[in-house]
Amino acid sequence: MWVHALADATPSCGGKALGLARLLAAGLPVPPGFVIEDAAFRAVTSMVDPADESAIGHLLEEAALQVWTGELPDELGVDVFMRAEELGPLIVVRSSATIEDGEAGAGAGVFSSSQAVPAGNVWSNVREVWASALTPMAAAYGRRRGATISIGVIIQRFVEGERLTVYTRALTKGDDDAMLIQRGSEIERVPRYPLRSDEVSAQTREVAELALRAEAAIGAREGADVELIVGDQTWIVQARPIVRRVTTQRPNPPPALLAALVADGRIWTWDIGHNPDPLSPAQIALVDRVDRAGDTPYAMRVCAGYLYTTPREPQPIVAKPTSREELIARFTETETRLANALGIARRSTAAEDDAWSWHAAPADPPPLDEALDRYVAACRIYSTELTPLVASARSHATPLVGARRSAVEATLLDAGRHKLARDAAVDRLSFLAPAWDVAVPTYGELPGVLHAAVARAQAVAHLAPERSDPDDLASKAADLAERDDLWFARAQLLVRKAIQARADKLGISRDDAFWIPLDDLLAAGPLDPDDVRRRASAARAAASRAANWLMPRTIGGGEQPSEPSTALRGVGTGPRVTGRIVRFATLASTVTVGSADVVVARAVTPALAVQVIGCAAIVSESGGLLDHGAALARELGITCVVGCHDAWSMLADGMVVTVDGDRGTVEIET
Repeated sequence: MWVHALADATPSCGGKALGLARLLAAGLPVPPGFVIEDAAFRAVTSMVDPADESAIGHLLEEAALQVWTGELPDELGVDVFMRAEELGPLIVVRSSATIEDGEAGAGAGVFSSSQAVPAGNVWSNVREVWASALTPMAAAYGRRRGATISIGVIIQRFVEGERLTVYTRALTKGDDDAMLIQRGSEIERVPRYPLRSDEVSAQTREVAELALRAEAAIGAREGADVELIVGDQTWIVQARPIVRRVTTQRPNPPPALLAALVADGRIWTWDIGHNPDPLSPAQIALVDRVDRAGDTPYAMRVCAGYLYTTPREPQPIVAKPTSREELIARFTETETRLANALGIARRSTAAEDDAWSWHAAPADPPPLDEALDRYVAACRIYSTELTPLVASARSHATPLVGARRSAVEATLLDAGRHKLARDAAVDRLSFLAPAWDVAVPTYGELPGVLHAAVARAQAVAHLAPERSDPDDLASKAADLAERDDLWFARAQLLVRKAIQARADKLGISRDDAFWIPLDDLLAAGPLDPDDVRRRASAARAAASRAANWLMPRTIGGGEQPSEPSTALRGVGTGPRVTGRIVRFATLASTVTVGSADVVVARAVTPALAVQVIGCAAIVSESGGLLDHGAALARELGITCVVGCHDAWSMLADGMVVTVDGDRGTVEIET
């Protein structure tokens, strides 16, 4: 019932399973296993198409709940459990979607996979794969591919050994006589034909020959991306066509959308370091309310969905603290007033000088109008007092070794080293969201993401430097720079909960409520759920269009969008590493990364540590050496390059790059 041996995989089992079936038919070594076809997913979720644009939001949320709570047909549940037990004590559970591992796209990192899973836990991990097909990230990827998502699940015996990746053709057109073999951070370049014993080692020869046979088996005319595990014997665990990069010019936004800021006369700068993505209507309304209050150091405008700022005069002047004790005292007094503004209480058993000593939000959210007033008041304290205080103390700060006590990665690493219970870590980080937009779910609403992050932290904790807590002013300022962002996250959460409560009272979808004008939620009259759904869908579609525009870094003052440069340079830290690009198309995505992945983002927020822990390197278009991206990477012990302009436009998913943090360079391998 919906379960097939890998050798008998059908198109309904997905691209990865079909590729493995072709390898088996060619007599190649593939770990034994089976596949659950897409019909099982659809029977449990009643889902029509995860890639359907109308499924964004409320339908995805409902279907994801069905994934975790829906009953399995008895025959299916028993069959899968028994087959998994027969494979051995440890198994691998992997996605196999129709839009994965094909010539049109690999879908790398979009769907979930789990390694070394106890066979008895097979069903919880199958459900996790299904749930990964119901994220906005997966739906958006499916729409871009113009394809229906069918999600099969592969279960195989877990095999131990060294993991290698082979590109059977180099990534540069015209360089067809070479292949690339990646072992960890090292890439070996070898000829395709012939492979003489005096040219390469016996292992390299075996791996290369298996990869070439896999290329032929799956019919990859442009070359194959083949993953192997070398242990007691050599196994092929994946083979897919190499997806060649197609360069497309991103369109500029319509000039009419920029006209108001151009006419203003001041120079407006895109807040790409905090908000690289188009904002939801709810977040736009928050920006407008805070700006109209006039209490912040920067004027703010939303242009084509993106946040732009310009300094107000005069800027707040904050006396620089002269000692660590003075800084702690002033910060504690200010955050107490922030907590009062938000209506947040201190945890009864918490120490005073602790980032996690406050509750995330009031036990019951206030009415929406009150929550908005509290948000504006908190933003005034945050932007005119708390942030300038920390900035003044950090003016001569130097990079630290090890994770700062208040950083997200510190909590993950403590959990990875068993200094903090897994559930305590998940609870501590649950109020954070990967992006500064109230429409983006918190990690508390996506517990699987946090549990996966803790599991990756356990695997890499030994590689990260132990935290140092120097007893000096600059070090404390660096720690408090992480802590002040937690307060902004609490303010965002207060409004998110109030909007959700208001949506429940109005009888409309919680997710849709963030995508209609905030004034509509505040109005006394009832709302038509169908009308709200239509308007929310239109707003999401507008944000999707805006996400493709090439926005100028500055508007006004005669500045024009710069042309992309050919050099990929920034500033960074860490040794040379080589890996494959995984692009974070939006900070709200829940992409899972591996140890050989190089994460590329337009910005790095503190909470992004949840997703990037365990990766090979981070490349960010924005930021500096004392900003979150570099600090996060240092403290996780991974290489990074930040302030790397045009990385987003020049690097595509699946590219092999070498990142040299100490030199601040990103080289595309040929």
